[in-house]
Amino acid sequence: MNRNILKSAALFFGVVFSASAISATAGAEDKPKRDPGQKLYMTKTCMACHGKDGRNAMLDYPNLAGQDEKYLVSQINDIINGKRLGSPDATGNPRSQGMRGALIRAVDNKPTISPDEVKQIAKWLSAQEPADLQAPNPALDPASVAAGEQLYKAQCMSCHGAEGKKPQKGKPFVAGQKRNYILTQLQDIRSKDRKNSKTGPMYGVVKKMTDEEFANLADYLSQVDRKAGQ
Repeated sequence: MNRNILKSAALFFGVVFSASAISATAGAEDKPKRDPGQKLYMTKTCMACHGKDGRNAMLDYPNLAGQDEKYLVSQINDIINGKRLGSPDATGNPRSQGMRGALIRAVDNKPTISPDEVKQIAKWLSAQEPADLQAPNPALDPASVAAGEQLYKAQCMSCHGAEGKKPQKGKPFVAGQKRNYILTQLQDIRSKDRKNSKTGPMYGVVKKMTDEEFANLADYLSQVDRKAGQ
């Protein structure tokens, strides 16, 4: 084969291989790196109950996306330390048992997650877009929703903010949270099945409320769209 042809072929394939290498490198650089908090959220099995990105949680577990970062840290630590329990669920165990079991080694009862990892998960979750509002099935009674709104303004707004969207620092967003989760937490705080950090001031408010009033509040808050007006 002519020497000039060989040189041309070598030059051509060299250019092709170089272009491919540059393209592959650029593609790797363009690919966004996964947030360390997101990695931990997935590897610590949080998404199994709370859903991808903290949204669309299964059963009555709460949606966590967009929740207050400081509040998330305090609640995760309280569950790990056995300070937050809750009334028995369908298994007969405290409601926090499943989460604590996922983060505590059975052999020595020590956490499988560090305080810094808890902070990373909370920081990432707090930055996620809140879950989309879900239409209730069956439909809620408009009178109950209206009653819940009035009760919320009178009893809850000072701590959780207008429509549950602007809480005091370290307190949870309650707008758009799952109805049954809200209802259960109100009942657990009143019965003192849940009496960990952040619940002291609430007990003074809810201890005289009725189950009907709890249902009104849960109906109302579950239908407030966190994203509206943002």
